[in-house]
Amino acid sequence: MVPTSSLYPTVKRYVGDNGVTVLHQDNPFSRTFCIGVWIKTGSRDEGKGEEGLTHFLEHMLFKGTPNRTGYEISQAIEKVGGSLDAFTTKEQICVYAQVLSDHAELAVDILDDMLLNPAFPPAQIELEKQVVLEEIQDVMDAPDDVIHDLFASEVFPGHPLGRPILGSPESVSSFNKRKLVRYARKHLCTDNIVISVLGKTNRRLLKRIRNDAFRFPVGDVKRSARKFKRYQPVRRHYRRKLHHQHLCIGGRACSYVDGRRYPLGVLTTLLGGGMSSRLFQRIREELGFAYSVFTYTEAARDVGLVGTYMAVSPSNAAVAVREVFSELEKIKTGRFSDDELGDTKEQLKGKILLGLETSAAKMMRNARNEIYYGRQLTEREIIDGVNRVSREDILETAADLLDSNRNTIVSLGPSAAGIRSPRS
Repeated sequence: MVPTSSLYPTVKRYVGDNGVTVLHQDNPFSRTFCIGVWIKTGSRDEGKGEEGLTHFLEHMLFKGTPNRTGYEISQAIEKVGGSLDAFTTKEQICVYAQVLSDHAELAVDILDDMLLNPAFPPAQIELEKQVVLEEIQDVMDAPDDVIHDLFASEVFPGHPLGRPILGSPESVSSFNKRKLVRYARKHLCTDNIVISVLGKTNRRLLKRIRNDAFRFPVGDVKRSARKFKRYQPVRRHYRRKLHHQHLCIGGRACSYVDGRRYPLGVLTTLLGGGMSSRLFQRIREELGFAYSVFTYTEAARDVGLVGTYMAVSPSNAAVAVREVFSELEKIKTGRFSDDELGDTKEQLKGKILLGLETSAAKMMRNARNEIYYGRQLTEREIIDGVNRVSREDILETAADLLDSNRNTIVSLGPSAAGIRSPRS
């Protein structure tokens, strides 16, 4: 398998006059210009009383500057057919725009104004607090969403990685302009910014991005160094009147930069990475217990999480959990063929490469490589990492992660069935 992205020009890295890192990769196959401004601050960097403030800052960057109202910001991009978006993770904020290359200057102007001159109008702060409170309530009303927050809180107890990105109603209600301005000044500085550009651009505009636009104040930010409590697997039930029992099973895993992420990726794909996976075939296709069952990972710079999610009838919960552990035990004891392992690796490689087909995905991949590795991992390097995963790697990873006594089980619904030890 030869990555089609190997046909793309290499990613060029620059450091602007003010110290901001700028990445640029041309795209000879598309007219899209995509630019993302990455702030290396996430919800894990929030202090007491700041829970949800990173996400709130992301929202407020869209609410106007001395030069443009919030409506004028969105209209300027949308009237040329482009899009403007943002997201917050536990470790970053990304604000990005996609336009035709003819409108690249406009995209740069808009992002530069948003990030350098946010007005934070008090009236808009009060309105947006209501919007975020509604967003929090939406999650609380969606058990298939909130179960993952509950699971993370048990895997990382007392640590910011275990908190919801949105914050709590109490913390969000306390936000005001003073708190927002102080937080923005602390985190919107040169050491904390990466700008990733994907698409055709002329030398003049690229020079402007490096040296004239995005002139953030010089400064650096201390990364959160809060220690993790020793991991202790738990069985926790959250009672709620629901038709289904929502379950997450898993625990801590390796970090974003750990080489073990390759066997972990193959292992989770084998277990619950699609309709042909072990768990989907057993839990849904053979037993008919669940509409959706999947295994997923979340990775941070120093730790990770792996979990299996399913929603089942309360009367089937205990049996479904036992069946999950039965499949885990089969993998742990090597009951999978070389052909199955090879097919799973091909599946994972295909998903990786297909996931990089859009300009936004490439822009994001380049930025994350810079933030986490300080260099660009090529698609060839990633594919080689998957290819190298051996049967012994899977067995070693499975022995570390799939032991039933090391797994946390979190249950949300009317019944506590299924959260006791799978051997009881």
